[in-house]
Amino acid sequence: MKPTPAQPISRRPILCGRHSAAAAVTVRDQPGPRATKPASPRPSGPSHRGGPATSKRIDWRSDTGSGGMSLMMLVCAVALMMILGLVVDGGAKARALDHASAIASEAARAAAATYRPGDVAIDPAVADQAAQDYLTAAGATGSVTVTGLDVSATATLKQDTVFLPLVGIDAFTVTGAGQAQVVYQQGGTP
Repeated sequence: MKPTPAQPISRRPILCGRHSAAAAVTVRDQPGPRATKPASPRPSGPSHRGGPATSKRIDWRSDTGSGGMSLMMLVCAVALMMILGLVVDGGAKARALDHASAIASEAARAAAATYRPGDVAIDPAVADQAAQDYLTAAGATGSVTVTGLDVSATATLKQDTVFLPLVGIDAFTVTGAGQAQVVYQQGGTP
């Protein structure tokens, strides 16, 4: 087909498909307003990636939909801290209770050890002093009750918490109890 004067032939570079190199292609210009427009610096055809050219940019870093995962992570972190607090601080409380009971038992033994052979009962003032000395040395407070040859003691300890201060519990107090009895045989030692 031979070109007619109404359709002049021009050569201009355009980008084709995925290739970035310009190729010289014969284009037939149409008469009228389109023929008088200057050629745009960017091709209006397919983009350099092979898809249709679009004017809308897609921002893959947009924040639409975000925040749900952060809230879930926050709730899980709080729940994990609470469980960890119960395990660590609950275990510490159980150990402190055992320790307080052991201290009370030893304070009762210290009070019972003040018995003097030949006496009818343990002297309450001497027993109380011996038990209070033991409680002070152990870092506890408490009380002693003497009834004849029987001694009952209590020991109170304060234990600081590790994780529970996050919910307002800085320390807890535990109290243990212990007993001792003097068994004395005539002619023997208590």
